[in-house]
Amino acid sequence: MSTPESAEENFIEQMGLITQVDGGPRIAGRILGLLLVEGTAFNLSEMAKRLKISKASASTNARMLEASGIIRRTARPGDRQDYYELGSDPFSRMISSISTRMRDTAGLVLEAEAQFLPGQEAARARVHELADFYMRSAQFMAGWSAHIKHQPSDAPTEITGPK
Repeated sequence: MSTPESAEENFIEQMGLITQVDGGPRIAGRILGLLLVEGTAFNLSEMAKRLKISKASASTNARMLEASGIIRRTARPGDRQDYYELGSDPFSRMISSISTRMRDTAGLVLEAEAQFLPGQEAARARVHELADFYMRSAQFMAGWSAHIKHQPSDAPTEITGPK
C-alpha cells in the first residue's frame, strides 16, 4: 500500500514525464505537479529543495510556466522572495498554449509550402493539407480552451486510466 507521500511524489514525477513527452522540460512538469498537489505557493529555494533540483533550474522553469500563465508569481508581506502558485484557469491556459504552438506550426508549414517549385503541385497540396490540419486543430483547441474556462468543474466526470 502506498503512503500519501509516495502518492504525491509519484504524481509529481508523472507530471514531469507527461510534460517531457509533450515536448516540454521535465522539471517544469514537476513544478506544476508540486503546485497542484500542495495547493500552496513555494519560493524557489523551497521548490529546489522539495524537487531535489538546483535553484537556477527551478527559476528557469518557473519563469517559463509563468510566461504561459499556468503559474503566477506572488509575494508575502515582509518577505523579499518571490513565490509561485497556480495561476487562474491553469488548465484552459495549457490548452491555449497548445493552440498557439499548433498555429505557429501551421505558419511554418505554410512557409515551407511556398518554397515548392512549379511541377510540385501534388507535394504542395499534401503539405498544404498538413498546414490546414494544424490550423483547424489550433482553432478547435482555442475554442476548447474558452469552453473549459467558462464551464464549472463540479460536474461529475468518469475518467479511466490506460488499459
